[in-house]
Amino acid sequence: MQSGDYSIIPAMAAGFISLQGQIAKNADNTLSIPEGMVNIGGNGYGYILQADAAFDPYNSANTDASYSGVILGDDIYIYACQAAGSPYAKLVCSKNATYPTGYDATNSRKIGGFHVGRTRPIANRFDTAYVPTVEIVPNSVWDEGHRPESLTEGMAEIAPGLWASIYLLSVVSGTWPDVRFGSVYGATPVRSAGGYCEADLNKGLRASGYFEPTYDDWKIGAYGAPQGNDGDNTLAWSMTSNTGPCTTGYVEKAVSCQNIVDTSGNLWERLCHNFDQVGTYNWDTSVVNTGQDAAYGRGAVYHSAWRYALAGGNWNEGARCGSACLYLNAGAWSTAGYVGVRGFSRSRRA
Repeated sequence: MQSGDYSIIPAMAAGFISLQGQIAKNADNTLSIPEGMVNIGGNGYGYILQADAAFDPYNSANTDASYSGVILGDDIYIYACQAAGSPYAKLVCSKNATYPTGYDATNSRKIGGFHVGRTRPIANRFDTAYVPTVEIVPNSVWDEGHRPESLTEGMAEIAPGLWASIYLLSVVSGTWPDVRFGSVYGATPVRSAGGYCEADLNKGLRASGYFEPTYDDWKIGAYGAPQGNDGDNTLAWSMTSNTGPCTTGYVEKAVSCQNIVDTSGNLWERLCHNFDQVGTYNWDTSVVNTGQDAAYGRGAVYHSAWRYALAGGNWNEGARCGSACLYLNAGAWSTAGYVGVRGFSRSRRA
């Protein structure tokens, strides 16, 4: 070093964070926190993150006042907070998505989180008797070095680098054309009705950083979920006498081995496959002039019988619903209301 040069600790730089590994769930409802360093508050405010092999996010010493009780469907955020007179950051868990109660954006920083949901072990794949456990969803745990590109709430990693929304998507903010969808428990899933055509659903999905999956990717997330029944809604929202969808996560046993909910029944799920059938081709505006922007001219489609793929089954498909269910005769312009959407995301690159 030359005279006058300075040695800068990395965590002193605004925006810096580094973990020696990933935050992960243990066999119980504790978390393994790797050691690292984090900047909290801008240039000059670097803190050390101490390793903790059994961090308890339910212990009142580690939570803020937003923790009146953790219940099914909660998204919990982990914050590194400034600790007066100490080089070590204090970890605080909160239901608040901005900063913990008692802190603000200058003295706290979100570094991770998890979802509380239902889980199904691989040993209980397709097990109709198994009652899923409510716990920290292991593959929902995320941190700033290991997270989806999309919104983090209600997401689970179903394969290395591939995340899926635990729930069918619902509207979380905005209105058309600035609407955003998210993964929320107990919500009314957005579907091809109420002004939306099936093709419109992609807009709110993309606005939140999701994409529609291939059939192969969808099957990874759906694996192990029991098939629906014709005569009841015990395993999926599928009974043939149903007249509409249920709220997300309503059926207790409709959980896959990747801890993804409602992959069998409730609403058909859009896939990314578009194709045409052999026949006479013509220009067609009727398949364009539908949905939210039907009043605006947007060109035409030259096709014979434009179709795309759906998966999973809807609310009254009975035993046809399941983790391999596929439908190849969907029309993107339809407003019949049978189709919803699930968000997929790649891991965010550092």
